[in-house]
Amino acid sequence: MATMKKSKVVEILTFYRNIDGEIRLYKSTVADLEAYYEPLSAQPLDGMPRGKNSVSQPTETIALNLPDNLREDIEFYNSKISALYKLKTEILKEVSGLELKFKCIITDYYLHGLKWEQVSVRNHYSERQCKNIRNTAVETLAARFENNPAIADFKITA
Repeated sequence: MATMKKSKVVEILTFYRNIDGEIRLYKSTVADLEAYYEPLSAQPLDGMPRGKNSVSQPTETIALNLPDNLREDIEFYNSKISALYKLKTEILKEVSGLELKFKCIITDYYLHGLKWEQVSVRNHYSERQCKNIRNTAVETLAARFENNPAIADFKITA
C-alpha cells in the first residue's frame, strides 16, 4: 500500500480550520430544507373546536408543496455533517498521538493558523527548526492518516 502524499496531509490539515464553517453551512441548509415542513400560515387558536374529520387545508397545502426529494436532500446533508464531525475527531486523534514537539508545531501552524514567527516564539525554536519539525511531523502523519479509514477515504470538495 502506497503511503499518503505529504501534499494530501497538508491539504487535510489546512482543511481542518474550515470544518466548523462547513458544518455551520450544512446545518443552515438543513434548517432551510426543514422549514418546508413548517405550516405556511398560522392557525387560529381561540379554544373553539374546529375538527372536520378530514385533512386540513394547511396540511394538504404543505404536502402538495414539498419537493419530491426533500427527505433525501436532508439525509444527504446530515450525512455530510456527521462525516465532517468524524473527520475532525480523527484528525485531532492522530495529531494528539504525535510526540509533543511535533504536536505543538502542527497544532499551532495548521489547526490554529498561526504564522511561522508566532509558532517559533510559542515553541522556543527558530523558524527554520519549526519548519524542519513540521516536515518530520507531516511524514509521520502521512502514515497515520493512510491507516485511518475516516481520513484516507475523505474527499475534500473545492
